[in-house]
Amino acid sequence: MDDIPWHESLLLEFNGRQDVVTVSSSLQAADLLLHQWPKKRGPSYKLAVMTCLDSFRGKQPPELVRQDLIAAAIEAHIYVKV
Repeated sequence: MDDIPWHESLLLEFNGRQDVVTVSSSLQAADLLLHQWPKKRGPSYKLAVMTCLDSFRGKQPPELVRQDLIAAAIEAHIYVKV
């Protein structure tokens, strides 16, 4: 599994501006989704996790992980700066 950096990083703000996380790759996205994500986990969250797994298997491009992470963040009411 190669972790390919994204062309553009994302900045996510959890709990207001108290917790700011920069995500620059699919591996970082997976770590965030699996270990730091809030309890609110809907369909977009599940899709983002599956897209991460597919990306690691070479079945999805890393940029799709980025797009799905944005959707999951919006769903969880997490501010995202693209």
